[in-house]
Amino acid sequence: MSIRIILGVLILPILVSCKSEKKTESKKETAKPNVVVIMVDDLGYADLGFLPYAPTDVKTVGTPFMDNIAKKGTYFTNAYATAPICSPSRAGFITGKYQQRWGNYWYNEGGLPADQKTIPQALKELGYATKKIGKTHLNGGPVEYPTDHGFDEFLGFMHHTWDYIRLSEKDVEAYRRKGVDYLGNQVIGPLLKDKEKKKISYENSFTTEVFADEAIEYIKRDRGDQPFYLQLEFNAVHQPTYVVPEHYAKQFGIPYVPFDREAEEWEFPYWEPSKESHQDFHQDWGHMRKTYPYGRKAYLAQLKALDDNIGKIYKTLEAQNILENTLLIFLSDNGGTINTYANNTPLNGYKYMFGEGGIRIPIIVSWPSKLPVSQQRENLVSTMDIFPTIMELVEGNTPDVDGKSLVHAINDPSSKTHESICWSKGKDDTWVVRQGDWKLISSKGWVHSDFRLENGLCVKAEDYIYPEGIKLFNLKEDIGESKDLSEKYPDKVKALKEIYKKWSSEMSAPRTSEGTLK
Repeated sequence: MSIRIILGVLILPILVSCKSEKKTESKKETAKPNVVVIMVDDLGYADLGFLPYAPTDVKTVGTPFMDNIAKKGTYFTNAYATAPICSPSRAGFITGKYQQRWGNYWYNEGGLPADQKTIPQALKELGYATKKIGKTHLNGGPVEYPTDHGFDEFLGFMHHTWDYIRLSEKDVEAYRRKGVDYLGNQVIGPLLKDKEKKKISYENSFTTEVFADEAIEYIKRDRGDQPFYLQLEFNAVHQPTYVVPEHYAKQFGIPYVPFDREAEEWEFPYWEPSKESHQDFHQDWGHMRKTYPYGRKAYLAQLKALDDNIGKIYKTLEAQNILENTLLIFLSDNGGTINTYANNTPLNGYKYMFGEGGIRIPIIVSWPSKLPVSQQRENLVSTMDIFPTIMELVEGNTPDVDGKSLVHAINDPSSKTHESICWSKGKDDTWVVRQGDWKLISSKGWVHSDFRLENGLCVKAEDYIYPEGIKLFNLKEDIGESKDLSEKYPDKVKALKEIYKKWSSEMSAPRTSEGTLK
């Protein structure tokens, strides 16, 4: 055999192998990324360990996995929800629009209309598998249920909140035996699954772990080359944070009372119908009419559990070798609430109101193989921007939305995103416009029970008060909204009022979930 033939026999497999490698690399480079959105509920603005103003208790407990998402991505310091409560803000997020356009301002208003395109619908058109896990609360509407607005699969609940551990039909039956047919805000029992709305009971479980485990199972599936979109909406750290699983209660020194279905009477943290109405129980512990000494510890326990389970998901993405081709977005639905003992430092205000503490949130965008890491941006941005951001990064067509892609802001620190953003409760006395460093707010005012910490335990403090009337703040100089500049800068007040007036003229008046004007 000639030397030429021998060399040919030896070299040909190498050349074929090289061609195959190049083909595989090219395919990997052009494959669309998986997209994972993690939305948490009512997170305190200061309650992430990497932040300079995180309180000592958070730094002690640590949030290493949520911190790591920021380390591997871009954290936006001037990011906002489209409302200070969950249902309208989630509608704004999933459509990329001001939900006020169809009259969705507050609870039980506007819903999700069938003619509003959603993130999962747009991604399905690009060949994505789609799954929703956790909370869905969009104020009703014809397509509120997840499989009706673009998700192939769903596991979760349709309510503003859910119990953390009582997830079985047996828990509901225990109340029925006491003659209770309507639980009100004591939302317990099975979760809903998929299009069929099958009720799935969980024994000795915990929603934060259930949702994380469901996400992990979905991530591990073999889909071949099909990318996936996973929208994971934890109910943590929304009330009832006082219902803490045993292993976390022990870790944080919180008195633990198991839910004994056969008990003659139930003790706090469970509602006992023979003692009080569900409304009274909810006002006491869900709206802080009573101060729970372990309230902050319970919040921290739920925060720790949340971080632990986000860590499990992150490690699964790594173990499956798909992290590098996964776009990961982290956000909260609105600001932290005083009712769960969240910390919104250095902001003024809480959930339910239009102070910075009610609407300013963390947004983190991470895709280390494609986007800069360990970045911070001060651009004025909104949850509406996540839809166009995803579409640009997956190279899809963005529908007509109010949001703007954040990709340019991530890549160019000197860029601008929004010139101005507006908010409204649908009433003339409660609205906001933010432009540059300036914020003009018309507030009805807000008074709420407050607490302070003594040796780690919560005790009642003087009421928290947010001022009433029209106020002007320079947030760059005064992020805590302590100095009203409206009298000093009347021209600025006038200019911002004009921006709000124009914006308001483009929005619908408040509507019912069925779409009729209220």
